[in-house]
Amino acid sequence: MGKQTSIVIALLFFITVQAQKPVSFKEIDSTTYDLYLKQDWKSLIEVGKQSRHSNLNFYYLNVRMGIAYYKDNKMLSAVKELEEAYTANNYDIIVQEYLYWAYRFSGMVLESHIFFEKMSQPLKDKINLELPFISSIDIGFLRTSNVDFDSMAVADINADNNDVRIFPESYSYYSIGLNHPLSKKVNFYHQLTFMSIKNNQQESTSNLITNKPYDGKETRYYADVTFALGNRWYLDTYLNVVSGNFDNVNIEETLNFGGPIRVSTSSTIKYSDVVFGASISKASYFARSTVNASVSNLNNKKQFQTGYSVSLFPLGSTLVVPFGSIQYQNQNTNSNLIYSGGLAIGTNKFSITGFGNFGDITNYVSNNGAFIYNQVAKTTSEMGLVLKVFTKNSVIKAGYTIAKMEDFYQTQDNEILTKIYNFNQQNLIVGITWNF
Repeated sequence: MGKQTSIVIALLFFITVQAQKPVSFKEIDSTTYDLYLKQDWKSLIEVGKQSRHSNLNFYYLNVRMGIAYYKDNKMLSAVKELEEAYTANNYDIIVQEYLYWAYRFSGMVLESHIFFEKMSQPLKDKINLELPFISSIDIGFLRTSNVDFDSMAVADINADNNDVRIFPESYSYYSIGLNHPLSKKVNFYHQLTFMSIKNNQQESTSNLITNKPYDGKETRYYADVTFALGNRWYLDTYLNVVSGNFDNVNIEETLNFGGPIRVSTSSTIKYSDVVFGASISKASYFARSTVNASVSNLNNKKQFQTGYSVSLFPLGSTLVVPFGSIQYQNQNTNSNLIYSGGLAIGTNKFSITGFGNFGDITNYVSNNGAFIYNQVAKTTSEMGLVLKVFTKNSVIKAGYTIAKMEDFYQTQDNEILTKIYNFNQQNLIVGITWNF
């Protein structure tokens, strides 16, 4: 209680002094130095803010506030203060060391690698930075299921005679990813994903419902190369190759009067798609902005996508991060906008992220091409929650999302009708990343 009381009294005194007369360099220097020696980081930060309000700033104030922000786990604010101090005096080993670790712990790992080359040799020897062949491994599993599958399989009250609709039962994703720091300025990440698919084709003939389940398999190989351009600019180029097949439930099917309608001699239908794109990002002290563009041929449609996304760091740390994006998508002759947004909050031990996606989401690319919405059915909205737990050498992830889906009926000869059917789809997500 005594320490807390002294802090409050000191701050009140400081504010009162400021209101009565200009704060002097000597007062700020002696007060912040005393708080630095006492390791009273929160009070030091408050005094430093008051000094800035009086337009008073100097080298050692940058150093002390940078270290105080670092100790208070506000790494982005620490980067800002320490970069200013480094600009004024790039020989200070203490500033170099704290700035290096502030880059790393704020997520700007490549920036820390670039800065490492500028550091003094004794400090390089102390840190002894070595780039492993593999810096992290992640394993993930995602289970997608149609919440309304049972009710949809039983009846279709909106279907006319000979109407057909295709809807999923479940998808199972299994993925493994490896991260490779190729050099201090280049990072390479790639991921292999296997997916098993269970679908259902439903036909309405003479008021009778016929369900034909059929299976599918899909493989995705994703690769992303990140280039650090300096001054917290980054360029990503990415590629996602998708290939798969599913059972042909309409092999050699004929009408009752003998006329062929969907004749096929193959028991499976194969497909192959490619996504290629790039993005450029700028990480500032209180925001990270990204502009992206990609092209693809998902589901045999020529698709172009571009957009802007931003993550904000209002507290100068990664503990509270609102984020959002707007994406323009053009495929064949159609175009639309897709909106995303959410909020991540957490501590050093865990984080919780809530998010939502809204728009006509089909053949859609997100997360720098790492995730693809390539279902034939359209996602009109998606809401989700993801929990991450941070241990010393790993990150454990668990999440849940719910999506509203929309698709069209079609005729027996694959002509798309204007009638729409809807269903809900949920995703269960688990994963773990090991860092080396």
